Amino acid sequence: MDKNKDYFFRVISNNVRFGCGYRTHNGKRQYFAWHGYPDRNSDYITTSEISESEFDEICKKYPEEITANRAKAEYFRNKYVDGHTVILQGWDRLL
Repeated sequence: MDKNKDYFFRVISNNVRFGCGYRTHNGKRQYFAWHGYPDRNSDYITTSEISESEFDEICKKYPEEITANRAKAEYFRNKYVDGHTVILQGWDRLL
């Protein structure tokens, strides 16, 4: 994956849905974390803006792909999504 592109997405779980990435917005790199509430056929995704240091922390703490359970997903949501500025929220949407 080319980290020099404007958009980088990092999936850190196959079984539960959460992750982080960055995009260039108004000429500035914007880092985000996301968490999805899975439904049978869909996900309700909350994407929130995080700091560069939080992004770096996530990248160090989690490998690119892990098998995670709901408890890990909730911990991730509580730390990196809740309480942050929401960029986008809705069904099957990340940005």
